Amino acid sequence: MSGRDGDDAARESVVDRGHAASGSSEPGVQRLAVVGAGLVGGSVALAAMAAGVPQVVVTDAQDGVRDRARALGLGHEVRASLRATVEDADLVVVAIPSHLVPEVVAEIAKCVHMRATITDAASLKSHLLLEVESNLEALGINPGVFVGGHPMAGSESSGPDAADGSLFQGATWALTPTAATSDAALQRLSRFVSSLGARTLVVSPQRHDELVAVVSHLPQVAASCLADVAADVAASSGQAVLALAGGGFRDTTRIAASDPELWLGILQGNDAAVLEALDAYRQRLDELADSLRGGDRDALVAQLRRASEARRQLVPKEGPREVVDLVVALDDRPGALALATGALGEAGINVEDLAMRHAAEGERGALLVRVEAGAAGRGLAAVRERGLAAHIESGAENGPGASSDR
Repeated sequence: MSGRDGDDAARESVVDRGHAASGSSEPGVQRLAVVGAGLVGGSVALAAMAAGVPQVVVTDAQDGVRDRARALGLGHEVRASLRATVEDADLVVVAIPSHLVPEVVAEIAKCVHMRATITDAASLKSHLLLEVESNLEALGINPGVFVGGHPMAGSESSGPDAADGSLFQGATWALTPTAATSDAALQRLSRFVSSLGARTLVVSPQRHDELVAVVSHLPQVAASCLADVAADVAASSGQAVLALAGGGFRDTTRIAASDPELWLGILQGNDAAVLEALDAYRQRLDELADSLRGGDRDALVAQLRRASEARRQLVPKEGPREVVDLVVALDDRPGALALATGALGEAGINVEDLAMRHAAEGERGALLVRVEAGAAGRGLAAVRERGLAAHIESGAENGPGASSDR
């Protein structure tokens, strides 16, 4: 199923780790190409090798980076030629500065075979995806081969020496399909991301940029400002302030050491959403300052209590969960997979596992989605509201759709 449904909202969903193997007849990634051998690209290569991908080939535009990647064993092979790196790949991960992505993806698309999937790791999606798809269409290439991606994992360090094969364990990896993205490409990339230990979050490009402004860009600005304030205090009163700095200060300001040039491009590229997040943050700071200045103990306690409770809700502790399988009948038509997963995402339902059950004949099959038992009723209602037939199957112990009648 290749998707052009025109409804980005219908593609928003959360796909948790583990759906790579269960219930899928399609093989995993056999030949991976990684373009860019820095922190993210090098980490993808290491994680893919650890996950058992048979062939991982890496390239980088800089001779010195390629030499270092080769010395560090980032990939089974490091090649100088972009074409030679990607031409046999079934998945290409482009981990380079965002402003270079559209041009490089266009070059890659000219070289790969028609069933290959291409993705990127850039931290902003909306404008980038418009440019990528426009370039591919101008070349007469189906833009459905490209799936926007953004692993929410990183470090204040950079370059091949910072690569870490465990970087993505438990991290969220955003995928940002558009109406043009093929369902096959989205499925392939979701399975690959899960095989690296990451959790897959599927959202529209626009929604992605709004969310990262709050959870990534605003924290970077806050950390930078806090480090700047502390530096002023240290300059006026000596190094005593640094001697008193505990784990909270170190944890909060760690990301302030990140590459300024990299963050300049990110903040300017997402300025509207970042400014909106800053306005909301400034409002909370002003409220707290007013309460403190006016000696309003009750207001101060209320704000701190709201924040404490919000933190617990935003990052809940996970425990054992009972799961069931939700079976959704799908026609083999563009956007069907996105329609179903998007309905679940909008209902706030995490997908524990996902697979396809194809009919022996005809153009109809079923999507098998593992969900928490307590959320199954909401999930059933959500997909039915989209006009999809669905039912709940018991016996999820052996993978999506495992039941006594199979």
